[in-house]
Amino acid sequence: MHPVLFELPWGGTANAYGTLILVGAVATFPGFWWDAKRRGIGGTQLLSFFVDFYLAAALGAFLGGRLLHVLTVPSEYLANPMRVLVSDGTGFVFFGSLAAIVGAWAWVARRHGTTLSTVCDLAATWFALAHAFGRLGCLFAGCCWGAPTDADFGVSFGPESVVALVDGAPFDPAHGDHTVALVPIQAIEAGGLFLIAAGLALVRIRRGPEAPWLAASRYAIGYGLLRFVTDAMRGDTTRGFVFELPGGALAEIFGMARGQPMLLSVSQLVAVGLVIAGIAGLRRNRS
Repeated sequence: MHPVLFELPWGGTANAYGTLILVGAVATFPGFWWDAKRRGIGGTQLLSFFVDFYLAAALGAFLGGRLLHVLTVPSEYLANPMRVLVSDGTGFVFFGSLAAIVGAWAWVARRHGTTLSTVCDLAATWFALAHAFGRLGCLFAGCCWGAPTDADFGVSFGPESVVALVDGAPFDPAHGDHTVALVPIQAIEAGGLFLIAAGLALVRIRRGPEAPWLAASRYAIGYGLLRFVTDAMRGDTTRGFVFELPGGALAEIFGMARGQPMLLSVSQLVAVGLVIAGIAGLRRNRS
């Protein structure tokens, strides 16, 4: 995989990660606009709400994701704090982005006279699509990589990828500057997110606006389960572990070493929390 999609006619290159995130955001525009209009959000100021919503998402994703990444590996930044502001192959943590975005949306909801639950249900219905494109960006960039595997579906990354730049995986002796084959968890997660996005959109179209937090609860359960599974095959250990439990025979099914830890990363613990919160949200609306 390559972190650059193509050369621009006027010079420079199109970064795969940033371009695919932009594509994902644009792909949500029609559904978001249609849904927000039918929910009566924004009234005559729908365009203003639209802009505030996406700006809050963009700023929250950057600040929250970057901050949580730094907090997970603080020793790497203590010696040179300015690295926090530099894109040098280090990244972002999705759950940090999610927390910051929800906080920013609370402000958006208050500014436009609606509720946080309405904004979150709206976002949950359509933003899984943007997230899916973002994970494809991770695949091209070579970040959030999987564990080494000898399975046929393994993907290797070139010298300009994040995993190669930070020595996150062994290099393949047969290909020199490329990594050994890794589990393509970015593609697996993207596929799961496309399914979640399709399911949430279909429910919204067929049932119309539902009780508060239902759509957000379904997203929390779906993504929490998906993230718990994909994180078990992840080779990027910067997310940290609560404890390490080797996969053994289960790891071998995916072509990974028996000693590959599959439980319990901090991200998996947060994913469990998402599932619990989602189940609680569904039960609350059924009682």
